[in-house]
Amino acid sequence: MDCVSDTIHEGDYILFDGSDIQKKYAKTMEGLDFVKDGDEKNKVGLGYWLMNVVHIDKANKMTPLYNKLYSFDHGAKSENNEAIEALKEVDNAISKNVTCVFDRGFDRQIIKDYVVSQQNNFIIRLKKNTKLIYKGKETTVSTIGKKIPFFMELTANKRGKNKSKKINFECGAVKVKYRIKQREFELWLVATKRKSGGKCWLLTNSPKHTITEVISEAFQAYGFRWKIEEYHRHIKSSYDLENIQIKKFDGLQCMLAILTIAMGILYNTLESMHLRLLLDSKIKILDKNKVSELRNFIYYKISTIIKILLANAYTKHIIQSKQTQVDVGQMRLNLDF
Repeated sequence: MDCVSDTIHEGDYILFDGSDIQKKYAKTMEGLDFVKDGDEKNKVGLGYWLMNVVHIDKANKMTPLYNKLYSFDHGAKSENNEAIEALKEVDNAISKNVTCVFDRGFDRQIIKDYVVSQQNNFIIRLKKNTKLIYKGKETTVSTIGKKIPFFMELTANKRGKNKSKKINFECGAVKVKYRIKQREFELWLVATKRKSGGKCWLLTNSPKHTITEVISEAFQAYGFRWKIEEYHRHIKSSYDLENIQIKKFDGLQCMLAILTIAMGILYNTLESMHLRLLLDSKIKILDKNKVSELRNFIYYKISTIIKILLANAYTKHIIQSKQTQVDVGQMRLNLDF
């Protein structure tokens, strides 16, 4: 985060999400825990929990900031504690006026109390039975939602593999209060409703002032949430993260740190080369040769191209000297295979 903080600007978004990695074939790796498989609901297996944080700017560019592996069998106290630690790391490293975005998994009192009390900009998707203070009374979000006038229509583009689909939402918002001990904080509750689907409730401390600006900002920011889900899938599928077996827990965490840096290089440092890699690398990666294939989440294709290009590369070809240099800024990580 210290290295990439200069690329983060006021008004950008920081997305937080929890995930997991399954270790189906590992039996003796240190710190293995029973975790719920996010890809297969209600299935529990041996593995580790992940806490991920990524940065999204106004141009839709993504930068991984924080990837922490944790296990209750290896010192982790609680999911809440891991979430708050990640928040503190971000607060310490990023001084810009950014907006933090959280899904329903972070709708827990301990986390909400911490986020709200910091009085920074945030958006948390709420569960329908969460209670807020509305017109002086503690009321569930679903009940408040019935009283919110939907006066504004916004459209989102849901992107598939090679095409996008427009989805229309009706939106509205009201001011609510959130109480921590004896202190009350004034916030906005933004409600969105798909014309052919359910409702979504977003609690936000917004940098905007008018109700229409607050709704638009919350709608746009939460719409970026799918990107962190894509990031999860990318590091699992393109880099086979779940099949990497390193005996020591710290070694696996170091491998994850290297992977996070590699993803940052892939998404950002190589950004100016993306189109050239897709079009001029002579590696057939585009299925239909359509412009839409150059948009959306192209990083699976970029990863495959780089993997092929580097398949015959060895460090001995690029290292000029065998003498070890001292203090050249190189990482020294104990992978401990």
